[in-house]
Amino acid sequence: MAKIKTISDKLAKRKCAEWLERNGFNNVELAKNSSCDLIGEKDDQKYFIEVKYSSKDNGKFFGTVMLTEMFKAISNKNNYLFLVCRGNDENINTWFFKLFTVQTFIKCCTLTTPIFLYHLYSDEKGNLTIPKFRNDTKLASEKLIKEMWKDFKKWKIKS
Repeated sequence: MAKIKTISDKLAKRKCAEWLERNGFNNVELAKNSSCDLIGEKDDQKYFIEVKYSSKDNGKFFGTVMLTEMFKAISNKNNYLFLVCRGNDENINTWFFKLFTVQTFIKCCTLTTPIFLYHLYSDEKGNLTIPKFRNDTKLASEKLIKEMWKDFKKWKIKS
């Protein structure tokens, strides 16, 4: 089986925390279950910071923003920030960083088709099984898909 290259954003989050601290933020730490990547303080205010990382050396930035992140952002407009970055080594001076307010970042976002996540577990023989999901996990169903499709058709601009 071919090995799949995955791109981790752990380095990016570390470098973003370092950059934020160099730019006046204090107590920057990884956020857990907060619909953002980092939490920090500046001028006695707590900030939620969502990191948007590109592993490309140059060119356009493109990626996803989860609905949970967008909702948290618009619900905390005065203290939620998006930090776009690019880099791939330990030298912070080779990195690019740009901080955006919610009002500015939302202008570069578009709505595409909502997505579903699938999960399959593989054993050593390559057999796939469906995992047991937590009770608070919303499972896909025909009913849910039809409801979402109906709503999505209302959102989509007709051409």
